[in-house]
Amino acid sequence: MNITPGARQALMAAALVLIALLAFSNSFDGGFVLDGKGLLRDPRIVQVTAHNLALIFQHSYWWPSGESGLYRPFTSLTYLLNYAILGNQDQPAGYHWLNFLLHACNAVLVYFMMLRLVRQFWISAFIAAVWAVHPVLTESVTNIVGRADLLAGLATLGGFLLYLKSTETSGGTRVAWLAGLMTLTFIGVFSKESAVCIAGVIALYELTWREGKRLKPLLLGLAATFPAIAVMLYQRSTVLAASLPAEFPFTDNPIVGAGFWTGRLTAIGVMARYLGLVVWPARLSCDYSYAAIPLARGTLADWLSWAFLLLAIVLIASLYWRNRTAFFLGSFAAVTFLPMSNLFFPIGSIMAERFLYLPSIGLLACLVMAIDAASLRAGLARSTPFILGLILIVLAIRTRERNNDWQNDFSIVTGSMGASPNSFKLHRQLAELLFGADRTSENIARGREEVEKSVAILDTLPDSYKSADAYCLSGGYYLIAGDQLSKQDSDGRIQVSPAGMREYQKGIQVLLKCAAIDKAVRAAYVKENEATRRLANTALIPASGDPQPYLMLGVAYLRLSDVARAIEAAKQALALHPRSAAGYRQITNVFMLKDQKEDAAVALTKTHQVRRTARSCRLPVAHRSILNANRFASLSAWLRRRLSRHGWKLDVRILPNSSGAAFSKTMGV
Repeated sequence: MNITPGARQALMAAALVLIALLAFSNSFDGGFVLDGKGLLRDPRIVQVTAHNLALIFQHSYWWPSGESGLYRPFTSLTYLLNYAILGNQDQPAGYHWLNFLLHACNAVLVYFMMLRLVRQFWISAFIAAVWAVHPVLTESVTNIVGRADLLAGLATLGGFLLYLKSTETSGGTRVAWLAGLMTLTFIGVFSKESAVCIAGVIALYELTWREGKRLKPLLLGLAATFPAIAVMLYQRSTVLAASLPAEFPFTDNPIVGAGFWTGRLTAIGVMARYLGLVVWPARLSCDYSYAAIPLARGTLADWLSWAFLLLAIVLIASLYWRNRTAFFLGSFAAVTFLPMSNLFFPIGSIMAERFLYLPSIGLLACLVMAIDAASLRAGLARSTPFILGLILIVLAIRTRERNNDWQNDFSIVTGSMGASPNSFKLHRQLAELLFGADRTSENIARGREEVEKSVAILDTLPDSYKSADAYCLSGGYYLIAGDQLSKQDSDGRIQVSPAGMREYQKGIQVLLKCAAIDKAVRAAYVKENEATRRLANTALIPASGDPQPYLMLGVAYLRLSDVARAIEAAKQALALHPRSAAGYRQITNVFMLKDQKEDAAVALTKTHQVRRTARSCRLPVAHRSILNANRFASLSAWLRRRLSRHGWKLDVRILPNSSGAAFSKTMGV
């Protein structure tokens, strides 16, 4: 039976989709993991309206949750497609399916690109298949927010193929291919900034095979990409200039705070780590924050990394005279990686596996071609399909295992610990997850252990480089320990034991340190942006800090019956966040403790005034531990009568081991 070339290519494309599906089929029941939860907090994607569309193009990627210097409106539009048009809303399966379909399309595009470059059917198919199932890609495919990489990859691969078609035609047909290239470039650069590499890929192709002699096709190709890149850069600069300055914490990327040469040498060492992950993806991590990757210090490990990378560069460079295709593919990996390399400018992360989505194509292509060439030299040409098939199966199995890690926050954090045991963030995230889980003695003990590891890693840094969150969480664990070591009498009053008092006092010290760190980080942030944004609107730079450590300090002081410091802490929280309902609730608790009824009523009213959108608001009078039952009931009754005069309804709810009061505005009263 004769199969036409077109039919054979169609069958292989279908086979690639099936192979990718087998590797990623267990990813569809995963949830919104880590940053994926931020999607559900984006009000722009919940409904298709002109207002929401305008907000997508007028604000940065993570608005309104935070600022990270990213502008990716087309990626946000695809989340709008999922949430509002396809009706997926908070059900993750639809988001996973769209991610997979984009990846499957990219696998097919890789296959067609290899057919054009390698010109061998089975080698091209194996390159595409090995790449499609490689486990390092799970952070882009299985992780919902990896979609930006998928879209940028689609635009880069598709745009390059359209450019190749344009070089073979002329007249109106060439214009059509170039128009397609321009369209895909628009999609790519508005999905992820790194898609600007399409211009570099086109230039690399011409310089590799044509040695710059075909100037007209090169200029036309670059001209087709220029409008999209120029518009993106202009719009991005406009949006970011009107947004809060992005924060690039040292703990996310230590290269930010390193000297020039230390930073560059560290970035070079990280590249060697990337090469290692492509060849041997046994240990993968969702996070490489401080101190998972130490700054370069000239250690033996540093020298080995630099030597390994230098050897790879020499091998690729030598291919220019021996195998132009392999040279181009190795250089393709370099060109597509440069925007994320930290060589020319520091970015938000020191290392992330999602950065390998496009570069791994070139690296894996060189690896497959090397295996094929070695088999031919050894006279084992027939064994090549078996070797590559075995590699394919092993990678697919590892990918399915890694997909299981991406099921939820707990599984991905614990699944990444082995690869990044020194990441302060992984230890902190695990402690946060245990803090929000069942308050069993086992969870509390393990959570304290993890947060202590996180704090110990950070303690080596100056305050302006630290992350206050870990210290705030550590303080919370001390407060829990104090509660567990104290007893409650028949009136519901907590009797603080000496051991509990020591835990509260330790918590206070950690929380004071947390507040100092937050102040130092904020001061450094303001100083840096006032220096770098002299001609911009410096009024955008927020001067306030985080009220959370002060709110927790108020709780600790009340546990120790230090009312004066408790109210001072609450006032400091309100000074940082004047519309903090939690701050007013805490002040209400203090006033009730001091039997200042009028002040308590005023503070309680303000609690609701700063949360006008809520129908009711709970007043967690956790300090029934200090007030006896009769006094608590008397004050609650007085507050109910006092607030009813102003049309407010107060409901007191007794909760396990605590008390709560809720109030709501009664309309028409």
